[in-house]
Amino acid sequence: MATILLRQRHGTTAVERSDIAAALTDCQKAFPVPLTPDQVSTIQAELESKLIVKVGNATSLVDAIGHVDWYFGEKKTDRRFYKRYEDFLLHNQGWANAAVTAIDASTDTIMEQLENPSREGTWDRRGLVVGHVQSGKTANYAALANKAADAGYKLIVVLAGMHNALRQQTQRRLDRDFLGYDTTPPGRGEGYRPIGVNEFDRGVYAEHLTTQAANGDFNQAFADNLGMGVQQRPVLMVVKKNAKILANLNNWVSEKLTPKGDTETRPLLVIDDEADQASVDTGQQGFDDEEVPESDYEPTRINGQIRRLLFSFSRRAYVAYTATPFANILIHDKAASDGFGADLFPRNFIVNLPTPSNYVGPSLVFGLDSEDAGAEPLDIIRHVDQDKEGWITASHKRTFNPKYQNADDIPPSLKDAILSFVLVCAARSVRGQSGVHNSMLIHVSRFKDVQSKVYSQVDQWFTDLKRSLRYKTGSRPLVEACQKLWISDFEPTTQKLNSLGIFKDTPPISWEDLKDELTAAVDRIRIQVVNSEMPAAIDYEGNSGQGLNIIAIGGDKLSRGLTLEGLSVSYFLRASKMYDSLMQMGRWFGYRPGYADLCRVYLTPDLALWFRHVATAADELRESLNSMAMIGATPENYGLRIQAHDIMLVTAQNKMRHGETFQISFQGETKIQTVLFDDGPNNLRNATAITLFLGNLGEPAPLNVAERVDAALTSTSSRRIWSGVRGSDVADLLSEMVFPEESRQVNGLRLAKYIREQIKVGELTDWTICLPAGAGEPLTVRGMEFTTVNRAPIPRGTDTGRYVVKTSLSPSDETVDLSDEEFESALASTNRKRAANGGTKAKIPDGQEIRRTRGIDPKRALLILYPLSPSAAHLKLDVPIFAVVASFPESQSGQTVRYIFSTTEQRFELA
Repeated sequence: MATILLRQRHGTTAVERSDIAAALTDCQKAFPVPLTPDQVSTIQAELESKLIVKVGNATSLVDAIGHVDWYFGEKKTDRRFYKRYEDFLLHNQGWANAAVTAIDASTDTIMEQLENPSREGTWDRRGLVVGHVQSGKTANYAALANKAADAGYKLIVVLAGMHNALRQQTQRRLDRDFLGYDTTPPGRGEGYRPIGVNEFDRGVYAEHLTTQAANGDFNQAFADNLGMGVQQRPVLMVVKKNAKILANLNNWVSEKLTPKGDTETRPLLVIDDEADQASVDTGQQGFDDEEVPESDYEPTRINGQIRRLLFSFSRRAYVAYTATPFANILIHDKAASDGFGADLFPRNFIVNLPTPSNYVGPSLVFGLDSEDAGAEPLDIIRHVDQDKEGWITASHKRTFNPKYQNADDIPPSLKDAILSFVLVCAARSVRGQSGVHNSMLIHVSRFKDVQSKVYSQVDQWFTDLKRSLRYKTGSRPLVEACQKLWISDFEPTTQKLNSLGIFKDTPPISWEDLKDELTAAVDRIRIQVVNSEMPAAIDYEGNSGQGLNIIAIGGDKLSRGLTLEGLSVSYFLRASKMYDSLMQMGRWFGYRPGYADLCRVYLTPDLALWFRHVATAADELRESLNSMAMIGATPENYGLRIQAHDIMLVTAQNKMRHGETFQISFQGETKIQTVLFDDGPNNLRNATAITLFLGNLGEPAPLNVAERVDAALTSTSSRRIWSGVRGSDVADLLSEMVFPEESRQVNGLRLAKYIREQIKVGELTDWTICLPAGAGEPLTVRGMEFTTVNRAPIPRGTDTGRYVVKTSLSPSDETVDLSDEEFESALASTNRKRAANGGTKAKIPDGQEIRRTRGIDPKRALLILYPLSPSAAHLKLDVPIFAVVASFPESQSGQTVRYIFSTTEQRFELA
C-alpha cells in the first residue's frame, strides 16, 4: 500500500527517506489496529532498501561515421511495448524510481546508436554494453527489445548462453518482460497464458519462434508451422549458442526470410548475452603488412554462424552484453572474411552502464587494489582452510572422491555454511520476507561425477540435520551451534553493516525471535544438482509468491549467466585462473534488499585475493572507458588502448590476437602495491635496496606543497621528499627489489622496463621520491631511521606468506610534486566532475586529474615508498615492509613495452 501511494505521489522521480515515512504514516490510518514501532521500522527499512537508490549516467564511446541520428526524435514518442514494461517494473516488480529512470536513459542511448529500422539501404551497426555481474543486464536488454519493437525492428534474436537451462531462464524472463505470455506450448484448444507485462497493456503483441519448453530452442519445422516468413509483427527468438542450432536458423533464414534476389531485408536486431563466451573468434586470422585480413579465413563455428546470420540481412544491428568485456574489446577491429562478413568488434559504440548504489558488486565484497578503493569491503567473507580440511583438493580429476574423515561426512566449514543458510531462511521470515526465494550455492568442482558425490554427502548430512530438528533427536548440539553462529557472526555483521549508508537501519534480529523459525526453515529447503543432466532450469518463476529454498550444487552451469534467486550463502572452492571466468563464477554479486547483512561467501584466502585482483582489473577498464569517453574517443581508440595495457592478462590466450606477446603501458596511471611479503629475508632485501638508494640521493628537501596538503587535510603526517631524481636510478631500484607474484599491480621488472623505454623518447627522466612517515614504530635499517605507517591487513588465514592491505596510498601523497597552481587546477577539474555527477566538493584532486596535470610535462613522475609497520600487520620483523606506489603522467609518445610471458607468467590461464 505504501509503495502504491509513493508511486502515485512521485511517479518516476526519486524517493527520499522522509517521503517513505510520510507514506507509512498515511497508510497506518487505514489499519484498524496500529502497527507497532518495530513493525513500522521493519517496513520502513525494507522500503528504503528497495526505493532509495541512486544511479549515475551511462557513458559511451561512439563512432558516428555513416550513422544518421534518429531515436531522440519522433520514434521515441510511440512506445507502447516499452511503456507496459516500465509499468511492470514499477508497479509489479517494485523497482526504485531511479533505477527505472536509469534503464530508460541507458537504453535510449543504445537505441540512438542503432539505426532507424525504416532507413532504406544497407546498414550495419555493432556495439557493446558493459554491465556488471548479476546487476540487471537482462532487464536492460529486455527494455532494449521492447523499444526496438516499438521502433519497427521486426526480428529480434537473443543469443542466450551455451546451456539449455540458461536459454530456458532467458526465455522465461522475456516471456514475462517482452511477450506478455507463457510460451510453454498450450494444450489442445487452449491459448497462451497471459503473464508479466500483459497485465498493463494487452493491445500490443509480438510473435515467438522459441518456447519455454526444454526442447523449445529454434526448430525449423515449428517455425514453418507458424508461418513466420510473412508476418509483420515483431518476432522474438531466444537461441542457445550452439553451432548446429545456429546453422539450422541460418538455413531457415536463407530459405524463408532472405531468398536470393532480395536486395533489402526486414531489420534484424541480435542481442548477444554473455557475449565474451563462445561468440569470440578464438582462431588466428592472418593479416598482410597493410592490415588487410585474409579473405578466405574461416572463423570458429559459433562465431561464424553469428556472423553469417548478420551477413544475411542488409539492415542489421548487433548488441553484445557482458560484465567481462576483455575478450570483446580485443577482437581485431579489421577482421573479416568472405561469406561471414566483419567480425564482432563493437566498432560503432561501447556503453558503460552505471552502478546503482544498492548493487553489491566485486569491489564492495572484495575491495580494490587502487587509489579509489572506496568504502571498506563488506564483512561477509568467511575463509576456508582447504588444505587443512582436506575434503576436496584444488586440482582433482573426474574420479576424485571428496572425503572428510569418513566418506559420508562433510567438513566443518561446509557445515557452517549450510547452518548459515538455514539461519538466513529463518531470519528473512522473521523480517517479514516470507514467500521469497532463498538460494545457496555449492561450487567446488567442474566434474559432474564429483558434483554427484558432493550431493550425496550434503544430502545425507542435511537429512540428519532436518530429522534432528524436526523430531528433537540430538537436536540440542545443532541448536546450540546455530545459536553460537548467530550471536558470534550474524549479529555483529548486521551491526557493522548498519554503519554503511546503503544498508542503514537493517532491523536486527535476536536469537529469541529466530530460534522458533529454524524447524520451518529447514523443512522448506531442498537440495538440487545443477548441471547439464538436470532436465529443466530451477523454476523460480513458477513458484513466485510461495518461494523456493534451494541448495544448488553444480559447476559450469553455475559459472555464467544462470541466476540463483535470493542467493545468500555461497560455498566456492572452484579455482579458475582466467579473470573473466573467475568473475562470472561470482554469482553472489547483485541486489540484496533487506538481507545484505545475512549474506556469506565461503572461500579460500587465495581465491579472495584473486577476486580482488579481478575487481581491480574490471574497475580499471571501466575507468579507462569513462576517461576516454570524456575526450570523445571511439571504440577503435579504446581497443588499441586496452591492447597496450596490462589488462590483457585477464582473459584466455586464444582470445588475444597477439598470442603470448603482450604490450604494456602505464601512462596516466598510478600503480599501487597492496600484496607484500610477510617474511624476514624478502623484506630485508627490499629495505636494504631502498636504504642504499635513498642514501645516494643526499639530504631530502621538503617542499611547501607537503605542508599545504597537510594543512588542507589537518593531517599530522610528515614526509621526506627528494626531487630531480634520474629515471634510470628509479628503474635500477625497482629491478633490485622483489615482489610477490600475486602483486599484479606492481611488478618491479615490468615497471623498470617501461621506465627505461620511456627514457629513450625523453619521458620519465625527472622523478620525485616521497618517503612518508606515520604513527607506527620507529625502525632503523643500515643507520637510516624510518617512522612506519600503519596499514591494517586484510585477513587471509595463517601461513600464507603474504601481507595484503586494502591500499597503501594516502591520496594526499600523490600531490606532493605539484606546484600550488597545478594543485588548484587539478582540484578545480576534480570538482567540476563531481558537480556534474551530483557529488560534494573535494579537498584534494582525484588521481586522474593529478596525473593529467603532471602529464603537461611527461618527464615528471612520482615514486612513493611507504615503510609499513610490521606490528600493524601482526608480524615480528625488525625492518619496515616497503610498499611501492608509482604515479605516471599522461604520455605524449603513447609508447608501450612488449613482453613475451613465460608459462609461469600465464598462470591465470585456465588450468
